[in-house]
Amino acid sequence: MKRKIMLVVVILAIGMMSVSCFNKKKDKKKNTQTQQQQSANINTDIFNLGGQAQGNPNIKNLSPEEQQNLIDNQIDPSKVSEALTKAQNGDKEAIMSLAQLYYNLKNMDKVKQILQYGVDRNYPEAMYNLAVILKQEGNTAEANKLIARLPRGAVTSTGGAGVAGGQRVRQIRMRPGAEAYNRGVDLIKAKRYKEAKIEFEKAYNAGIKEADIRVALLNKELKNDSEAVKWFQKAANRGVKEANYEIGAILYDGGKQSESRPYLLKAYNSGNKALAMPIAMSYHQQNNMSEALKWYKIAAKNGDKNAAATVERIEKGGVIDEKKSNEKRVKTFLGNNNSSQSLTESTLNDVKSKNKAEESIKTETKPEENQPKAQTAKPSEKSSEINIDEIMKKKAAEYNK
Repeated sequence: MKRKIMLVVVILAIGMMSVSCFNKKKDKKKNTQTQQQQSANINTDIFNLGGQAQGNPNIKNLSPEEQQNLIDNQIDPSKVSEALTKAQNGDKEAIMSLAQLYYNLKNMDKVKQILQYGVDRNYPEAMYNLAVILKQEGNTAEANKLIARLPRGAVTSTGGAGVAGGQRVRQIRMRPGAEAYNRGVDLIKAKRYKEAKIEFEKAYNAGIKEADIRVALLNKELKNDSEAVKWFQKAANRGVKEANYEIGAILYDGGKQSESRPYLLKAYNSGNKALAMPIAMSYHQQNNMSEALKWYKIAAKNGDKNAAATVERIEKGGVIDEKKSNEKRVKTFLGNNNSSQSLTESTLNDVKSKNKAEESIKTETKPEENQPKAQTAKPSEKSSEINIDEIMKKKAAEYNK
């Protein structure tokens, strides 16, 4: 009886060991597939725009127009310039990353030029991808010549990658969401803003998170304030400091001064010193006069004449009619009698003013080389038409700091 029990135990133990080994092999196979899938992706996030919002005249291998186009697409020209130098010197990763980047931008001439750097050094990935592009363009003869130069072995398409001579080859493909993003850009140029917003939302949901700024600005232009706040909040959560100003501005102009204050404070601490006055007014509205006076003094020190007058009246014991005072200051709190009607309007007017200034110097210099820095909260003159495409370009670049 004991022998039978021992035999059963041994059999069960062997069975458990077999299952365990099978699971390990299965997990190992799964991990290998995951690693292969990851290796099939080409990274272009390395080119994302950081703090640079203007072209750099010291960059020699990108024209001002090329730099501006990269900035408009929230790509850092200095990083691309550095990668171009590496690609010309034969760096494989630089070649493939740049080729993928320009493929996303639909600049096929640049894609072919960059892949040619790799072809000249007999890199299988470059030859394979250039062959695919040439074949898609109908240039079968040149494509076949490149295929013939590949290492011995079959060339097939497998899960987004090819195999050349036993080597795995990454294939350039459009980034998920890029088509929708590009359609959104085209729709903005056609002034079809509602449709553009839908396309940018698709791009965002597909993984292009920087589309949140486009969606937010379009909602703001279309007067969908609650949606604009929601999308600016997404941008703020991923570290876009300027989005705090936009959220605070919308809430402030909607009569929610106290609710707007945390966002305005964040924007002020990020360098937007002209917001001291609305911060002071939000405290004043709550009858928190110690904090209100503190911020009125800060605003006055920053050059706001209305703030200076308010400080004088408070310190002399004068009574301020809160309702009338607030009505007047909303129109002039930026320290100038010609200020914008509201915080949110100041953003649009600022862009209009810059467009007008740039037009006046077109005959003298190139605008790409002389763009003024964004000054979101400063007052500006009104013009008859708002160019939403310019707002998109300038604000989106500004928000990726």
